Amino acid sequence: MKKENILVVAIVCIAVAGVFMYNNSKSGSMTGFFPSKVSGKAELSGQNGDGSTIAWQDYNQGMAMAKTQGKHVFLYFHADWCTYCRKLKKTTFKDEAVLSYLRDNFISIAVDTDKNQKLSTQWKVKGLPTLWFLEPDNSKISSIPGYVDKKQFLNILKYIHTKSYSKMTFNEFVKTL
Repeated sequence: MKKENILVVAIVCIAVAGVFMYNNSKSGSMTGFFPSKVSGKAELSGQNGDGSTIAWQDYNQGMAMAKTQGKHVFLYFHADWCTYCRKLKKTTFKDEAVLSYLRDNFISIAVDTDKNQKLSTQWKVKGLPTLWFLEPDNSKISSIPGYVDKKQFLNILKYIHTKSYSKMTFNEFVKTL
């Protein structure tokens, strides 16, 4: 089995575990966190300038930034009505370690699937949330469907940033931590 296939299987298992954990916890909602499209640019609602939220980029601008800065891309597909997206906002995307790692090592792009159906179709988004990880040249690495808790997400970010996906499976990588 190819390394990419093993990674996808591991990520799907993680997502299923996340769904199970989410269904056993309370849910909440938050508003005003994700960027909205205004004049072709991402409006960074809720960003305080102190790094307390993710610096979401517009799709085209973010893809260009990744190439020029040589950073991996975290591409996040979401919708306001999505329960698991709200759970990510409330938990995983509020964790200081996650915020810091994303800020230092990734270009983060948020795509509202209701407002940008063309991109959703282009990326074959079937469910929400969908998390894609890309090389700095915008080539695809892998995607994760569903909710991921902050600890697991941070491990995934490290796995992608260190390019360990080209050397070992995710499970092997986690054993090295």
